[in-house]
Amino acid sequence: MSTQKLRAIYKQLTDKIDISKEKALFEIKELKTDLNELQRHLSGRKKETDIQPEDLMRSVYEIAQFLRDMQKREEILAELEEVAAETEAEEYLLSRGAKLLTRPAGWHFQTAKERFLLHESDMVKAAAELRKLLAAGKRLKKPAKKKK
Repeated sequence: MSTQKLRAIYKQLTDKIDISKEKALFEIKELKTDLNELQRHLSGRKKETDIQPEDLMRSVYEIAQFLRDMQKREEILAELEEVAAETEAEEYLLSRGAKLLTRPAGWHFQTAKERFLLHESDMVKAAAELRKLLAAGKRLKKPAKKKK
């Protein structure tokens, strides 16, 4: 999947999360005003009220629904970000010459002089370690050509 499609999906998910937040906040404000009015009525400061118990229940139900919707979308967004990070890390590791070996298990990077065990199983951490190594000057050196 292209990065433009992924960005569009991320944007759509975050927009829907924001919309759910706004709707939940609106319902909370409405519920707050209804509860304040009900409190004034029950304490005797207000003689009559037109608040129905079903209105309170509906508001609470809608708030709960918006919260469930936000949590579900945030979980999906977190999973997508995790998969994207792992894919990017794997591409980086493979493009730099790192290999996933079984003995010792993990991602390995080899230079002309040394071999590095980057990380056992986490590709993202292995890619971060490889970036540090390459920034420190541990680059693959091409073998010298034989002179005739």
